[in-house]
Amino acid sequence: MSTDTGGGVWGRIAGRFRRGRPQTRIAAVDDGDLVVMVRSDDDTAATSSVLGAAGFASDVPVVLRHLIAVPESLAASAAASAAREGYVETARLDADPDVDPALAPVSLSRIQRVDARTVSQERSRIASLASRSGGVSVGWAVLDVPRDR
Repeated sequence: MSTDTGGGVWGRIAGRFRRGRPQTRIAAVDDGDLVVMVRSDDDTAATSSVLGAAGFASDVPVVLRHLIAVPESLAASAAASAAREGYVETARLDADPDVDPALAPVSLSRIQRVDARTVSQERSRIASLASRSGGVSVGWAVLDVPRDR
């Protein structure tokens, strides 16, 4: 019997016991159990201030979601560009702010670990993508599953 825990099913099981929990509790960016933990629709607000005011800190991957608004004719192209960075186009949320009627809203999400630095980097990356597509960044949010799940 092999005791190799470096890969395969037994490696994943052993890894979970060593860490005490699985790497992520989130099945997908559109997991129905996700709730908004932190959000900001203020482009001038510092990420560290927003996360700090919400008391948010996590050592496990969560969903980082950005909302951009671009011309309808470039929405698919913007989503495809973001997909190269691991983002998935997701449904709008009820609480999303309205966007300029001349633009189409595009929600982009991916699962990752977040802190003020990583969110700031991603905000910049997504704002640049929106700008190159003739649009704007509208806001961002961090979604997670309730801790009791």
